[in-house]
Amino acid sequence: MLTDENELVYNPYAFAVHDDPYSTYERLREEAPAYWNPDLRFWVLSRFDDVLEAFRDFDTFSSAGGVALENRRRIDQVNTENQQMIELDPPDHTQFRKLVSRVFTGRRVAAMEAEIRTIVNHYLDTVIEAGSCDLVDDITGPFPMDVISSILGIPVEDREALRHEADRLLIRNDGSIEMPPEAAEGFFGLLNYFIEDLPKRRAGERDGLITELLDLEVDGRALTEAELLGFCTLFVIAGHETTTKMVANTIELLSRNPEQRRRLIDDPTQAAATIEEVLRFHNSTQYMHRTLTRDIEMHDQKMCEGDSVLLLIGAANHDPREFGPTAGDFDISRRPDRHLGFGYGAHFCLGAALARMEGKVAVEEIHRRIGDYEVDHDAKVRFHSGNVTGWSHLPITFTPGARLS
Repeated sequence: MLTDENELVYNPYAFAVHDDPYSTYERLREEAPAYWNPDLRFWVLSRFDDVLEAFRDFDTFSSAGGVALENRRRIDQVNTENQQMIELDPPDHTQFRKLVSRVFTGRRVAAMEAEIRTIVNHYLDTVIEAGSCDLVDDITGPFPMDVISSILGIPVEDREALRHEADRLLIRNDGSIEMPPEAAEGFFGLLNYFIEDLPKRRAGERDGLITELLDLEVDGRALTEAELLGFCTLFVIAGHETTTKMVANTIELLSRNPEQRRRLIDDPTQAAATIEEVLRFHNSTQYMHRTLTRDIEMHDQKMCEGDSVLLLIGAANHDPREFGPTAGDFDISRRPDRHLGFGYGAHFCLGAALARMEGKVAVEEIHRRIGDYEVDHDAKVRFHSGNVTGWSHLPITFTPGARLS
């Protein structure tokens, strides 16, 4: 049986320093499908059907106690007026989401494809003649912030500083459940930016999604200032960091699977399917935290009201019960009916369409322009975080090319 000495089960933050945690996930699914960590006091659900049902059953598996283990809190002590959208349960979440969805539409995302392509190619242009770069520092890190900033209406000169604060917010120390001072500073840096930004928008100095939300009312409901500030910080963090890691994870995986990279280069229409397989195989978000609102029993284990539960997305997305005997293989030709890379149900990721668009465009352009890249696997560095996994540095070399005219 699994024991507390198993680092990945004992300490979920250890994921960030492991190249292949999925063998541990496999043992977890088979030997302890409802695992209790007595020291950090949380349950782990790791089978696909269990995680899927927990996402569906928001009445039992509540988001109100926080969606990250380090931010968990008692539900009866939560002030919903200060909660971010991701930490609300229906019906409050439904109302909030309905309001935001009125302006952040699929049509708006689809109309951005050409702009996203221009942004990605701008960053490729800055490295194309050198024949080498750090993929994260030079391409996958900055371009999602430009996309998010364009949507929100954030000036170009402010974007690098915002990206720096978003990066700092997700930093965690190995083996510690506490948010380090640098991460707290990153959060307040983002929050203070938007506190100073809102008066400029009310004065008509800036446009974009934030300005539209200021003026929007649906069914007699408008966002409070606290809700708007929470949405802005969440949108920047979620939209920037997960896409940064998703695209870098894609390149790193393809570098170790040359036959699949060749298929993608030969047939660029495979880009969307490639991103979908990365979302399944090595999703940038590995777990979500929920709090039980009642006593339940799962896999012969009694789980009590108020207990913390980690929904282990990474393990669920490798479950052979759902994905068959090749669940542990990376295969861009796979066409799963469903995966949990963007969650499920009421909390299905609001930015899923945008992330998929950004990923598809970035993968297309990288393989069109520098498709012979080689990753320096000895020099790559994992991002150290709680539930976000990917690369902080991914050095690559490629044949120097010409800038786009």
